[in-house]
Amino acid sequence: MILDPQQTSAVTTESRKAMVLAGAGAGKTRVLVERIAHLIENGASPYEIAAFSFSRKAAGEIRDRLVERIGNKAYHIEMGTMHALALRMVKRFGSFIGFRWQGVTVYGEWEEQFLLREIAKEMFIYDGKKWKVPKKEVDKAFARYYQTGVEPAEEDPARQLFDVFISRCKENNALTYGSLLVGLRLLIPKLAQYLKTKHILVDEVQDIDTLQWDIINQMVEAFKASLFVCGDVDQSIYSFRGAVPEYLVQHQADYDIYRIETNYRSRFGIVGAANRLIARNTERIEKTMNCVRVGLEDDVRVLRGMNSEAIADDPFLLAALHLTGSGAILARVHGLLQKIDTLMTEKEIPHTYIGKTTALTNSETFRRFHAFLKLLVNPHDNFSFLLIKDLVGVPKEVYTAIRHAAAQEGQSHFQRWSFVNKTYDFFDVAPGYNFPDVIGRLLGSITWPFEATKIAEFIADYIKDGPNPQWNEDCCVEGPVQHYLDWLATYDISDEVNSDNEGIILCTCHAAKGLEWDTVIVAGCNEGIFPSKQAINNGEIEAERRLFYTAMTRAKDQLILTVRPEQEEKDGRIYESPISRFIAEAI
Repeated sequence: MILDPQQTSAVTTESRKAMVLAGAGAGKTRVLVERIAHLIENGASPYEIAAFSFSRKAAGEIRDRLVERIGNKAYHIEMGTMHALALRMVKRFGSFIGFRWQGVTVYGEWEEQFLLREIAKEMFIYDGKKWKVPKKEVDKAFARYYQTGVEPAEEDPARQLFDVFISRCKENNALTYGSLLVGLRLLIPKLAQYLKTKHILVDEVQDIDTLQWDIINQMVEAFKASLFVCGDVDQSIYSFRGAVPEYLVQHQADYDIYRIETNYRSRFGIVGAANRLIARNTERIEKTMNCVRVGLEDDVRVLRGMNSEAIADDPFLLAALHLTGSGAILARVHGLLQKIDTLMTEKEIPHTYIGKTTALTNSETFRRFHAFLKLLVNPHDNFSFLLIKDLVGVPKEVYTAIRHAAAQEGQSHFQRWSFVNKTYDFFDVAPGYNFPDVIGRLLGSITWPFEATKIAEFIADYIKDGPNPQWNEDCCVEGPVQHYLDWLATYDISDEVNSDNEGIILCTCHAAKGLEWDTVIVAGCNEGIFPSKQAINNGEIEAERRLFYTAMTRAKDQLILTVRPEQEEKDGRIYESPISRFIAEAI
């Protein structure tokens, strides 16, 4: 594989602490792959390498390229998102921090909020309508914990609820998605005794939070490992999740810095517009994209007066999206995409709206369905039993008796119920049942609402395309059910993007991270939409500009910026929505 001089310098560095500043389309994934190959070809064992990516999709792409590059050695590298690594380590070494070695389950956001409300009711903090401790304060305390690892202070009004919640999760042999990383950090001293990691690589480092930086630094220290990080402050778009792009700016002197600045993706006009835009930011490390592709007159176009109906009706836009090979419509918020999705569906325009499946996974039916599966692998999960008790016919007074008896006998609620009720067919799962059998039995054991059909399709897609091709040869409990639940625990919106996506892609600018298309339309380029009103009011324009820059640089051949009508009448009032400042800055 031919590398340019900047890429070669980064790949072959002997630095123990290197930072690669990679511009959009500059071949960052290629550099990571070649860096890993370089380490192995120069004596490193695959077992000594840990590589973190921001999404499972990115990890899969890196792994696939590595297999082509170095063969089966690639499968021995510890690779994936940090949350995925955390789950693997908790399952292997969780007994050191109080978890049972088998059957750890993970609660998503929907489950976390449900359990939090139930505990708050028990503590008389929440009566079903009002919170004695403001919910904003509770959410803030948990967000701080997940992003920094710092527990609420003793005087924090949410502290008591926090303590009970964390204790209840451990009792259930479960973690929340957010607390996975806290568990990983606690395990680092033990991991250093068992793992041989000598080289740590981190992708998209601009979007990790304070806790993740702490984990990386502690691992480097504990393992005496080298550190190779790749990222681009200009593409840091997850500050609302706790990302700290300023960390790179403040700590750049700690690293040997390598810049890879040649954009191989986009035409000249797109690269120039993106450079002009991002140059307005001050919180960045200086870097300028250079372009190798020639430009055309219409590389970047601005179309005004384009609401959702106009976009879905415009034959020029639809032709541009279809005829160039691949096309996407990006927007700052889902509201615009939902309207375009509806219109395109009505007009039978082939398209895929990225986000619909993720919404399904956060539905109540989806979570109750999967509570049955979680109990198959973790019978200690009292919360999952709470979610299914109504579905299996356990009335309130019987549930109270089960809880009381379980406490006396040292059992979980599910174990106590199973001991008394031996007739419920679904949980009588013999080793001979494979994964599809288990799902079929579950679908047939309950009268499910219509969403169950979509859930069955979701699982069928996993079975067809998922990462465990031997699912049908394994015991349903010890093999594919647990494997599937582990995969689901770190599912995110990027997993919806695949080669089977039909027609025009609709997705948010955040979901477009790491992707590219021949033609990209950015919809809603108006003040108050992009940048958002909240960002304007909170003085977060630089973060919004980074997001706009990231959206622009998804385009390879043509970038179309559409502006909604700048003046609209509604209910007898005139609403002003000026053209986005970012267009003037870029064009």
